Amino acid sequence: MSSRRWLLRSRPNYVTVVGSYSAAVLLKGERLPTPGETVIAEYFSEIPGGKGSNQAVTASSLGANVQFVARIGCDRYGDQALKMYNEKGIGTEYVFRDSKAHTGFGAVIVDNCGRNLISVAPGANYDLSVDDIDSAEVVLRNSLLVGFQLENRMEVVDYGIRKVHAMGVKTLLDPAPATRLADDLYPCIDFIKPNEYEARVLTGIHVAGVREAKQAGRWLIDRGVKAALVTLGEIGVVCVSGTHAAHYAPPQVAAIDTTGAGDIFSGAFMAAFSGGGTLEESIQFANRAAAFSVTRLGVIEAIPRLEEVMTSEVRKAA
Repeated sequence: MSSRRWLLRSRPNYVTVVGSYSAAVLLKGERLPTPGETVIAEYFSEIPGGKGSNQAVTASSLGANVQFVARIGCDRYGDQALKMYNEKGIGTEYVFRDSKAHTGFGAVIVDNCGRNLISVAPGANYDLSVDDIDSAEVVLRNSLLVGFQLENRMEVVDYGIRKVHAMGVKTLLDPAPATRLADDLYPCIDFIKPNEYEARVLTGIHVAGVREAKQAGRWLIDRGVKAALVTLGEIGVVCVSGTHAAHYAPPQVAAIDTTGAGDIFSGAFMAAFSGGGTLEESIQFANRAAAFSVTRLGVIEAIPRLEEVMTSEVRKAA
């Protein structure tokens, strides 16, 4: 496979992730509760989470040299986060401890079909500031790619994307939780990775499959994004860039928990791209990583090994 050429490199160019950390409780039961209903869970676990953190850990686990810019509380969950980053080899110079806010915390409920409900209390994530972004200027400027999500305050994310773009560094935005973006922010985004729901919030197009995903991707390209990666769950991903649009179908797997699959896609994409992968190679690599992750419970625990990601090809459709 051609992608082995870049995956075998040791510690490629920097990836910096600006984002969130949230500890979480995971409950798994036969089905999801309806409003007002109590459902007995069959499984419980405390897990590390937060979209930014999940993506940083995935990128590092798959070979990227990762720096993380974030805020965590001065509590046991913040201590656990730093311990994990040190074990994963992630740079933490710009992971700030916040004495005035708790570490972000979330609750995840998963059913036996792999569907989930998630609620998050942002805590220290909402205290990340433009001054924090400015303080990390050196690592941002030295990055090949900087990843953002929307679990910090929108004005801070907006500022960070514009600042990184002005440096000539490539940006990736995972637009979740979904919200509308300023029209003049789109030209500052090299890669945007919405799922079906997020694509509809951004574009107004109801994405029900590949055809609509291509339409939503074209809408994003027309507003200045360089490449739009619209993820479609088990259907795969549609990539629209320039005048080109392609659909990549993932390996077929038996999903037991889809929590964090989008984060693992983003982290794997950043690892592949920072290692010298082409856009198509990076998408294929990320598609495989996300597919394998849904066969296990959790997020960090579900990040596949490099050898697993390389075991099968991704089918490219018309």
